[in-house]
Amino acid sequence: MLNFLGSNSGKMRKWQRVGLEIIAISFLAAVGFGHAAAAEKGPITIAFMAELTGGRAQVGEEMVLGFKMFLEEVNYTAAGRTIKLLVDDHGDPSVALTKARRFINRDNVDVVSGIWSTPVVYALIPLLSESKVALVVSGVAGDDVTQRQWTKNVVRVNAAGCQVGHVAGDYAYHKLGWRRVAILSWQHAFGQETVGAFQRVFEEAGGKVVQRIYCPRDTLDFGPYVSRLKSDADGLFEVVTASPSLNFFKALKATGLMDKWKVLSVLSATDESFLQELGDNGLGVLTVNNYSAVLDTPENVKFRERVLKKTGREVTGPLMDSYVAAKWTVKAIEAVNGDVENRDKFHDALQKVMISDSPHGPLSVDSRGNVVSDIYIRRVDKVKGRYQNTVVDTYPKVSQFWKYDPGSYLKSPTYSDKNPPCKYCE
Repeated sequence: MLNFLGSNSGKMRKWQRVGLEIIAISFLAAVGFGHAAAAEKGPITIAFMAELTGGRAQVGEEMVLGFKMFLEEVNYTAAGRTIKLLVDDHGDPSVALTKARRFINRDNVDVVSGIWSTPVVYALIPLLSESKVALVVSGVAGDDVTQRQWTKNVVRVNAAGCQVGHVAGDYAYHKLGWRRVAILSWQHAFGQETVGAFQRVFEEAGGKVVQRIYCPRDTLDFGPYVSRLKSDADGLFEVVTASPSLNFFKALKATGLMDKWKVLSVLSATDESFLQELGDNGLGVLTVNNYSAVLDTPENVKFRERVLKKTGREVTGPLMDSYVAAKWTVKAIEAVNGDVENRDKFHDALQKVMISDSPHGPLSVDSRGNVVSDIYIRRVDKVKGRYQNTVVDTYPKVSQFWKYDPGSYLKSPTYSDKNPPCKYCE
């Protein structure tokens, strides 16, 4: 018996190999057939919307560049189907709605992505959800995009305002040792929500917000506001982001307060797109962000080199977030083998995407479509004659719900200029 088995073992291994080859060929044929069938459906159409005019046009251009960069890497194809990209300035909510209807009715878009303005995305969500068009947000930080207004077709790959606000409150109390804080912020949804998140965590830890100043979103002269800041606070938490930060920090520097205490902000307050121009006015400013161009990881080093080669400039946060949005979208398309017309299946796939090798670390989304990612504390330093956002601390795998129970959290009122109330304001 043993001799019989030995004499036939070579034949058995041969037939095993043949069987495996048949399975492999069948699998590849099935994939190829699937891709061919998908390709017959025509291109997948994506509309990318951003602020491309006005004071935040630079941010919008960075977002478009990041999205296009990834699509170029995959040759504008996914699962055997060509990707057709449409780009437009989203404007205000009424303009954005008109353009979105055109994208849906005339262009038959499968995905809308980008968007920088919180009021715009709040206006678009009901329309896109009713039309069953996927929305992959890469710029808006307003909380309810992935909380009280969330629907299954929505994914956000950039950090929410509360996500960085919660971390900022914890860092201010436990790491900076602040006990009395002054706050200055834009009086819009993102500003109020981020401030509310900061205040909740900071005061639950034992701190006190002793001053809270709001200014209109279109403010360019911050002098009248910074002149009112309480000099006896331990520090300042502020939410003025993107290029208006240039004017804000110039005005703040003139008060002398930046020499007295630290300043803590969020997201694009010291973005790389204008960091060199900000110069010494930004030195020492701390920001809470899901990214820094100087993150020393293999993935980010390679990404930074690609961006530098293509643009001759540093990576910016908006560019990186939109690059990730494109990658997220393509991975979901591949997961359904290009069948984006099966909307429910495609939307399910969007919620299940995981990226282990993004420029800013591993990513997934929570139960309401918001990215879970590492959040970094960054400090503006001058290194070899250039300014950079040095990473000084990391909070791993942060959820938009922080350490709170999501169910209880969503039953509470949205953070606003009234929630939490400023009960310690002097």
